[in-house]
Order: sequence, then structure tokens, then C-alpha cells
Amino acid sequence: MEKAVKIGRQTPSKGMHILITAFAACLMALVLFWGSARTVHAAGGLDLSTEYPGITITPGETLNITLTLSNASGSGLDADVAIASLPEGWEGYLQGGSYEVSRVYVPNGGEGTSLTLHLTVPDALEEGTYDVVVDASASAEIQDSLTLSFQVNEVNAGAGSFTTEYPEQEGTAGTTFSFSTTLINNGLSAQSYSLSSNAPSGWQVSFTPSDGTASVAGIDVESSTSQGLTVEVVPPQNVEAGEYDISCSAVSASETLTTDLKVVITGTYGISLSTPDGRLSFDAHANDDSSVTLNITNTGNVDLQNVSLNSSLPSGWTVTYNVEDNVIDSIPAGSTAEVIATVTPGSDAITGDYVATFTAETDEASSSAEFRVSVKTQTVWGLVAVLIILCVVGGLVYVFRKYGRR
Repeated sequence: MEKAVKIGRQTPSKGMHILITAFAACLMALVLFWGSARTVHAAGGLDLSTEYPGITITPGETLNITLTLSNASGSGLDADVAIASLPEGWEGYLQGGSYEVSRVYVPNGGEGTSLTLHLTVPDALEEGTYDVVVDASASAEIQDSLTLSFQVNEVNAGAGSFTTEYPEQEGTAGTTFSFSTTLINNGLSAQSYSLSSNAPSGWQVSFTPSDGTASVAGIDVESSTSQGLTVEVVPPQNVEAGEYDISCSAVSASETLTTDLKVVITGTYGISLSTPDGRLSFDAHANDDSSVTLNITNTGNVDLQNVSLNSSLPSGWTVTYNVEDNVIDSIPAGSTAEVIATVTPGSDAITGDYVATFTAETDEASSSAEFRVSVKTQTVWGLVAVLIILCVVGGLVYVFRKYGRR
């Protein structure tokens, strides 16, 4: 009996104690591992990224940025996506496939789900850095956030430019004016510019690349580069003196650039002496008046004042004009004055061709024209010959009347 009681009070054996201890340690390790696995799942389930999280932009741009949302949670899940923060005046949305989206399915592992962030940048921005924040969340524990930084610096804070170093030139009518200009594209992509001007009617304006020989109506300019252009301006021949403003434009899909040019036309003096039909010859007789009409044309762009008429004639010849003191008071620009010159060859002029020169001149311009004058002399023998012929004819008439019927 006593032996039995002794056996019932025995403590566990040493082997059993070790086994219980090992089991408890394993159970604790399993709990810790499971808890640790759940923590990793919550912290690293989603990852929102882009290849270029910091870029430089220009005002007025439309941006399309590719984002990637990957999942390492261990199983596929749905995630809410949204633009959490936009600078003032900016607009944007997220696109998945062909749709604007606010929730996407993200499979576990692999390349993840692709999204496109569309942003519209205001036309006017100050220099600085602008942040856009995008959030992705499947739960309070499984989420991620991406911040994209956009830099606007002094170079690209404004649009492109169309400039010239010397915007004003001066010359006479008939001058061809050439302006060297520079067209700069400050955008992030190439742009195609259409070239034009608002020149006055009758003026011709052409654009030629500095590295070319032919004029163009449009030109492509790569991103962040410049293109030299020669602007050639040709005024009309009879343009009046004065100042003329010419605005040239370079227009692309995203901007309109202009440069203002000025052409100053100075006074141009010109005069031309001719006849209404262009003939520079006439007939005359010795000691007899012959008239010739002269056209004096103002070929300049300013009025001519006090146009004097002069001549160079053979010795003994005289000339008079139907204007007082042989002076035309005024000839407006582009107009023609008609003058009649009366030429009288000398009494001793014999039959033949002579040269007479007429000149119209002012203090600023002059013009001369040489005329061939054919002199035909009336002699006594000519009159005698006419009388003899008349006498012969009269005699024949008399003879036929008297003896014609016999």
C-alpha cells in the first residue's frame, strides 16, 4: 500500500520535461513567424512607381506619364487610385486602358498594372518646383504613395521666341531689305511652325532658313533648339517715303510667336524724259517752226519741284517751251508732265539729219534724251519745177482743145 502511494507522487521524468519545453518553444516560434509574416504583408503589398519621377517642363504643356502599380502581397487585389495633390491651376486624371479609372486590379507579382497620368499645365508658371502626388490603396495596411516633381526654370519658364537683333532698316524705294531672325523652340518636343506676315498690300515677304537657299512657308524646330531665318522684304517700286511696320508670325499647334520689323523708306528722286509714243525723231524745215511733245515723268517717290528744261541744238537753231521761264513748277511722284517744244532750224540749215538733245533736271535728278531731226530744205528750183510742170500741162490742154477736132 505504501509503495503504491509513493509511485503516485512521482514527478515527471527528465525526458518528458525536455519534450514539453521543446513543444512550447516551437509553438512560440510559430506564433512569432506568423505575426512577422502578417507585418511584411501589410507594409510591402503595393508599390507605385514611374521611370522619371522628376522632369523639367514648360508652361502650357500636356503631359502623359506612365505609372506602374505592382503587388507583392501574395495574392491579387483591387486598389483605389487617385491624384491626391495637384498644384493650383493644374488639371489631371488617371487612365487605365481606354478609360479614366479610380480603381484597378493588381495581380500578384509580375510586371504589375500600367496607368497613365494625364496632366495639363497652366500657360503661365513662375520659376520653381511643382509636386503632384498619386495614391494607391487596397486597405489601411496595404497602400503606397508616389510624388512626382516638375521643374520650371528660367530658360523654359516662358514659351518659345521669335526675335531679330536689328528690327529696323532704312533705304530707298526699290531696296531689298534683309532681316536676320532667330526662332527658338523651348518645348520638350519638336514643333512645326507656319510662317506668315501682315505686310502692306504690294509688299513681298519671304522666309529662308539660314542653312538653305529656297524660301519656305513653314519649318520644323527640334525641342530646345533654335533655327535661324532670313526674312526678305521687298517694297513696291513706287512706294511712298515713310515708315512701314511688318509683323512676322511663327504659329505651331501650341503657341504663336511674333517679331515686329520696321522699314523706313527714304525719299527717292527720279526723272525720265521721253515722248508719248517713245519715238525720238521728228522732221523740220529750215527757218520754220516744228513742234515735238515731251513727256517728263517723276519716277521717284517724292514730288519734284522746279523742273527746268534745257536743250543742246545745232548752231543757229532755237527752241521754246510752252511753260513759263522753261520751268515746270511741280511734278507729283509717279506723275507725268507734258511739254511742247517748238524747234526752229537755222535759215542756212541744209537737208540732212541733225541731233538735238533735251534735258529735264532738278537739284536732285536729271534726264536727257537725244532726238534725230531730219531737215528738209525748200529751194527755188523746186518751185520752178512745179511751175514748169503746170505750164506743160496747161499747154497740152490748149493744144488738144484747139486742134483736137481736125
